[in-house]
Amino acid sequence: MARPRKTMETATGKIGKENIKERQEQEEKIKIDNKNLKAPAYLQETAKIEFSRVVEEAKKIGILDNLDLSILVIYSNAYSQYLEITQEIEKMEQPYRYVTEDYKISPLINAQDKVIKQIMSCSSKLGLATTDRLKLIVPKKEESRTNKYLRYIDG
Repeated sequence: MARPRKTMETATGKIGKENIKERQEQEEKIKIDNKNLKAPAYLQETAKIEFSRVVEEAKKIGILDNLDLSILVIYSNAYSQYLEITQEIEKMEQPYRYVTEDYKISPLINAQDKVIKQIMSCSSKLGLATTDRLKLIVPKKEESRTNKYLRYIDG
């Protein structure tokens, strides 16, 4: 797997003025206009609501760009499926019985487990949990204000 490219905030070393300007332009190109971002029409209503909720929350911290849209659609769809499956499980006679009469795991439980894994995978890629966002944000290295070579000068 390729290492993600360093952004201007995380880049270290000497970078020329032209390279700085070029990188900033490239970074701006991948940013989306969150004001016009709408859920695709083919999503179910609950998925559209979740899509909009995530977009609104992501606006506040600026972690969403146009390359994340497909993951966001998958996440929203999986979330909607999770809600449907959970409702079906609750309708069962014994909703918390994971094994059927013939000692097989209920197909609804299997489906719910698969959807949960998909939700967790997408949410970590989108940075929806605090721990995931912390992985996305690289702290800026504070530079010392004092010259480290002053101790060698007698004076």
